[in-house]
Amino acid sequence: MNFSNKLANRYLPLTLFEMVPPAASKPGAIEEALCQAEKICRRVDAINLPEIHDEARGQERTVKFIERVEPRALGKRIHSEMGLEVIVNRCVVYDTDQVGWLRKTEEDHGISNVVLVGGESSEVQYPGPSVTEAARQAAAAGLRIALGGISIPSRLHEPERVRRKAAAGLGFFTTQVLFDSNDIVWLIQKLNGVEARIFLSFAPVSHPRDIEFLRWLGADIPADLDHFLLQNDPAATESRPAPPNDAGRGAAAEKAIRGASERVLDRSLDLAQRILMDVFDNLPPDPPPIGINIEHINKRNFAAAVRMLDRLNELYRRLVSARAGNG
Repeated sequence: MNFSNKLANRYLPLTLFEMVPPAASKPGAIEEALCQAEKICRRVDAINLPEIHDEARGQERTVKFIERVEPRALGKRIHSEMGLEVIVNRCVVYDTDQVGWLRKTEEDHGISNVVLVGGESSEVQYPGPSVTEAARQAAAAGLRIALGGISIPSRLHEPERVRRKAAAGLGFFTTQVLFDSNDIVWLIQKLNGVEARIFLSFAPVSHPRDIEFLRWLGADIPADLDHFLLQNDPAATESRPAPPNDAGRGAAAEKAIRGASERVLDRSLDLAQRILMDVFDNLPPDPPPIGINIEHINKRNFAAAVRMLDRLNELYRRLVSARAGNG
């Protein structure tokens, strides 16, 4: 059963794993990404590949921009070599001919699932169409592609945005990474009766740099998240031990850092689990179907992302099953 057919079954649990495409200039990067995809391909329904642009976001970058492998190129290999469904993200505002791009994505790359993404700022005049316009153009052209969008639960008038895009043909939405349940619970309640699936996005945190990077990406992160995850643990803020006076002290410092990283990750997993449970505990009478999207935001956190995938996937499927049994 392909991804589009799975979407049509609101009682079927669906899990995505989001992987950032590797650096285009790094030798062997695609093969390494394929090895990572192989490790999780039997755990998920599709791999979600974002499209990375050098965006300013109104502040200095926390990391240097790196040109990435085109999502379609990586997605084609994942799909052809593993038989795993792939979703690629497409920022539609930079090019006027989105119908041509979508048609080529399906015919040349064998990918029929696309998340349409808007521009960085509503104040910028872009050459390409908006997400809603691109979806309507695709429908008018008769393209058989499962179209999705991005949802930012804390954004003003977000329920109306999602409803408008769903009416234009978007069948699913991936949320911004969630670190608090208030906005997403409110959004799901306001989307009562909507048939488009909402994929709740989560990403593991094991170091303060992860929080810094997610803030730069625009994630809505509570002011007290740093305190909750780090809990005044000095070792958690270290990336490496100071040069030791002897090997024994260096090994001890390294062990302390690893232990602190594990504690931060455990708290991150607990928080994600709590948010997921809060959503299901507060579903409206006729909620949109819920999915989960686990994000792998950097190379260092791949193992942590897989750990989050396994933990949340088990809980999520139990919650879906319980909901279906009560429906």
